[in-house]
Amino acid sequence: MLVSLQELNGSSLSAVDGKMGEVEDIYFDDRNWIIRFLVVDTSPWIPLSQRTLISPIALQEYNPEEHSLEVSISKQKVKDSPKLEERQTVSRQFEISYFDYFGYGYYWMGTKSWGDYAYPTALATSEGQAVDIAVDDNIEQTNHLRSSNEIISYGIDARDGKKGHIKDIIWDTFTWSLRYLVIDTRDWLPGGKKVLVSPDQLTGLSWQDQTVSCNIDLAQIKACPEFDADKLNDPQYLESVRNKLQINS
Repeated sequence: MLVSLQELNGSSLSAVDGKMGEVEDIYFDDRNWIIRFLVVDTSPWIPLSQRTLISPIALQEYNPEEHSLEVSISKQKVKDSPKLEERQTVSRQFEISYFDYFGYGYYWMGTKSWGDYAYPTALATSEGQAVDIAVDDNIEQTNHLRSSNEIISYGIDARDGKKGHIKDIIWDTFTWSLRYLVIDTRDWLPGGKKVLVSPDQLTGLSWQDQTVSCNIDLAQIKACPEFDADKLNDPQYLESVRNKLQINS
């Protein structure tokens, strides 16, 4: 199922033994556009708590009617999990500590989006893969995780120099991949138009300049169907989007 990240933010999370908090951000991999962690505000439950991260490995399917997710672990397990300091980034070493604590397989050890699997929950039953990161040459030192709150409103440059900005991101509740960017083209077209662009069409991403480049042009944008949130899971609508974006690509 495809869902807007704007809907995911603010959604409630419940552990196996009660409510845990709300989603305030997500961290995604900017190379393959996969959600790796939810950033959860647990302050109503744990006063003055640090940033709490929840991996999609522990999550059940999103409930769009109730804007909620269920976690397959206990509140105490989450409370005792590795935490980030206020300005600390999610390093690979932190991830190893986190995944070892929960006994998850490593998503970066394999050829697919989630290690040897296409979906995250398959790693919940994998045996821990404790290794020494300092001596294991098979583990990449950098994990390329970024905040979705950071990228929303970034500028986007089309192939012919036209500009717009990112309005929202659409994610897949099964694979936890980011499937589309919602682009507002009011700076390209009179009156503006919101369209979907696939991460596959992005050619550059500058966090310093806060811009994303893509290989589509104004003619393709004009040909694209207007973004319709109510049709995100309509196969005919999505097929139309894919067909139009392939023009001159």
